[in-house]
Parts: sequence; C-alpha cells; structure tokens
Amino acid sequence: MTEQTSAAVSGIEPPARRMNRVRIAVLAGTVLAAVIGLADIAPAVAHDELLAASPEDGQVVETAPAAVELEFSNDIIEMGTAIILFDTAGDQLAVGEPVIAGRTVTATLPPDVADGDYQLRWRVVSSDGHPIEGTIDFGVGVGATGDYAAATASDDASDQPDDAEQTDAQDSGETSPASGSWPIVAGIVGGLAAIALVVTLIIRTIRRNGGTPS
Repeated sequence: MTEQTSAAVSGIEPPARRMNRVRIAVLAGTVLAAVIGLADIAPAVAHDELLAASPEDGQVVETAPAAVELEFSNDIIEMGTAIILFDTAGDQLAVGEPVIAGRTVTATLPPDVADGDYQLRWRVVSSDGHPIEGTIDFGVGVGATGDYAAATASDDASDQPDDAEQTDAQDSGETSPASGSWPIVAGIVGGLAAIALVVTLIIRTIRRNGGTPS
C-alpha cells in the first residue's frame, strides 16, 4: 500500500497534496500582490490635464478679458502655480496672483492690454504632485490672429530671451510630462508579465497533480 493510499485510508491528507496546496497558495498570494501593486501604479500614469481655458487657445476676442481662467481635470495643489503673459514684443505683462478654487485657476489681467497677439504660459502642480505646464495663444482686437508664434515671426522677434522656453510642439495648449512616465509604464508591463508567469505556474502545478486539490 502506497503512502498516499495509506494516508487516504487513515483520513490524513497526503504530504504531496498538502505541498500542492501550499504551492498554489503561495502563487495565488504573489498574483494578488502584483495586482495590488499595479492598482497603485496605474493612477500615476494619467496626470491631470487642462480641460478648458478662457480665452481658449487660438481665440481672438474683441476686447481684452479682465481675467484668464483655466479648468483642470482634478483639484490643483495650492503650491507652485504660475501664470505669466507675454506680448509679441517679448515683454512680460503684469498678471495678478493666481487664485486656486478646486479645479479652477484664475488670474486677473492688466486693464491696459492693447490689441495684438499674446501668449499665456501656465504651470501648476496636479493632484498627484506632478507639475504640468503649457501655453495658450490668444488675440485681442482687429488684426490679431490668435497665433502667437506667427505673430512673433512676422515681428522678427527671434532674439527674445524666452524663446528657448516656448513649447511650440503643443497644439492643445498644454504639455504632457511623458519623460517621467516611462518608468511607470515599464513597471506596469513588468507586473503584467509577472502575473502571467505566476498564472502559468499555477496551471502547470494543477495539471501535474491531476487537478485542483480538494
């Protein structure tokens, strides 16, 4: 009579089956830990973003607005917020201190904003603690185009000291901090690979022992 048969007769669980239970429990725990880790990482990939702006990017208004307003996808942390305004000559105009109200950031504009094209540059800290920034071009009055880059080019403003800071590649008025996201993406891919490996090991263990132990 074999060891497993004797154990079954005596009502004692065979050691091989008991070890099988332990292995599956350990593998299942590993899968659960990996899933929890991915749940913590995933929200960090999607940083907050700019949803709306007044004036809108590329908009031309008849008269200068009294203030600018930015609306984001989540509440903004009340630190590190900056809003500055430049005219086509590269001069910075005085803007009021940014006021944060949940997802909305506003700042007053000077009352003497003349007709022309302008670029608003903003920087905030999103709800996950990651700074995001972008630009909004708008025009005021007749003759404005709402395209700050085109206006500065036509005015031969290539020697402006702030040109190196402009983010001309953005067509939506905001930037995406992709440079800081690739380690997170790599972590998610690695976690999924680990889960797939553990699941494969569980299936092989079950098949090797003739099915799920009862």
